[in-house]
Amino acid sequence: MKNIIPSLSKMWNKVLKLEKTLFPALKEELRLEELSTKEQKLISILDFAEIEQNITVVTITNTPKDREEMARAFIAKSVYNIQTTRDLIDRLRVDRTLRMLCGWEYSNKIPSEAKFSRVFKEFTDLQIAQKTQEQFVAKYLSDVIFLYNATDATKMLLREKPIKVEKEKEKPKHKPGRPKKGEVREAIKPKILEQQKEMQTVEEMLALVSTNCGVGVKQNSKGNREVWIGGKLHISAVDGDIPITAFYSGANVHDSSVALPLMLETSNRINYLFDLQDAGYDADIIREFSIKLKHRPIIDINPKNSKALKEKILLIKEEKIKFKWLNLEQSSDIHHYNQRSMVERVNKYLKDDFGCNTIYYQGADKVASVLAFGVLSVCIHQSLKLVT
Repeated sequence: MKNIIPSLSKMWNKVLKLEKTLFPALKEELRLEELSTKEQKLISILDFAEIEQNITVVTITNTPKDREEMARAFIAKSVYNIQTTRDLIDRLRVDRTLRMLCGWEYSNKIPSEAKFSRVFKEFTDLQIAQKTQEQFVAKYLSDVIFLYNATDATKMLLREKPIKVEKEKEKPKHKPGRPKKGEVREAIKPKILEQQKEMQTVEEMLALVSTNCGVGVKQNSKGNREVWIGGKLHISAVDGDIPITAFYSGANVHDSSVALPLMLETSNRINYLFDLQDAGYDADIIREFSIKLKHRPIIDINPKNSKALKEKILLIKEEKIKFKWLNLEQSSDIHHYNQRSMVERVNKYLKDDFGCNTIYYQGADKVASVLAFGVLSVCIHQSLKLVT
């Protein structure tokens, strides 16, 4: 526990400084009687993000004018739950307080929509939002020992055509059994999980995952089949509904294909004990990888691929457990598994409160960048709840 105190005290001291010095100073400068809750929230997130540290000149001919202001504006876009850049510019022109917090004194200094688009492309190429979140986690959360890491994916609807996936050529059918003498059969290509378990870095693992816009098919909580065009955001969230790691993929990528890089990257950033995952991640490779990283996996059982399903059903019926397919090693696993809802709440925050419900950008990199600004804002906002 002694490792937690210094980390959270750094955050607490900064919060006190905000309340005692920065908030009063800003109220006086902006000539306001009181800062609204939303404005205080934005100020806190901007102050902890320190996104200005990651702003650099992209090319020799490109000046960094307005880059810091626009970076803060994109964070404000998430915090104020604004869906489009055009709506953000309209809000900046009429909201003097928001405009001043981003760094523009006069409304005629706000850049055009075309410039916002060009600069956002620069931020996307530099992965500014992703780097800023990683630095925040390293500075304030890396020494905290968390109990749970919950993993899940949420669908992202996009306004673009899906890229057609070329069908593999039909392999010649062979009779069951051993091949005849002299017969050559094509080797079976290993699945993504089987390839990833032999890899050492997150970059190598993610290289196997498609980010192209695709068609996703999923069964919802009511058992109905859902089909959507777009992508998926794969998230690892810890206690306090804090997203630590997030990766974007195409909608046709299976959730389990991003499980190993998520666990590896999250383990590199923070310390935690349990990996919580639903039935979509039911695979021995994932369990073994979690144990290899010195965590304890608690993963729901998928009845479609469980080898010892009958034995597990009998065990569950004997113990009269309400979770029909959950593989329990201890009775306390029910309580642990219930905590997986933290990642579902993070999905809700992103879509309902932080501007990620409808994404109008096209291209995997830009979509991932929009989501990264939302994840950064949620990460800081939820982290501050640990000390306030």
